[in-house]
Amino acid sequence: MSSERKIDPFAALILVISIIGIILLATQYFASFWSGAYYYHSCLDCEYATPGDLTSQILILVFLIIQIIVSLNDLLPKRFIQKDLAVYGMGLAGLTILFAIIGIGVFGAAYGAYEWWPDTGFYAGIIAGIINTTMFYLKFRNK
Repeated sequence: MSSERKIDPFAALILVISIIGIILLATQYFASFWSGAYYYHSCLDCEYATPGDLTSQILILVFLIIQIIVSLNDLLPKRFIQKDLAVYGMGLAGLTILFAIIGIGVFGAAYGAYEWWPDTGFYAGIIAGIINTTMFYLKFRNK
């Protein structure tokens, strides 16, 4: 018998998607609006971020970081948490989706008088949440 440990492809994909989501959310705009003369944006360090969508962006980052920890737990040769965390990871990925929707809803409510739209940071959070939820589900189902 071989003592090699097989790499879990679901955990590897979760790790990559979470890192990409964090990078895009941290460096790109979450949402934007047009006031008729200028474009204004919401991001982690932008002036026009509302408290609600800024809080949502921070929580999305925290949830993605925890998903990275959960996936690293499965990828490292010696697990630092012995319990299977796929269900918890699926819940965190679901919360990522929920807070992306809440964040864009709060932004839309605050700047509803202007022409506004979701931007790269929103899409990064929601797509990372959807893909990670699917991967955690498949990981849980195939154990």
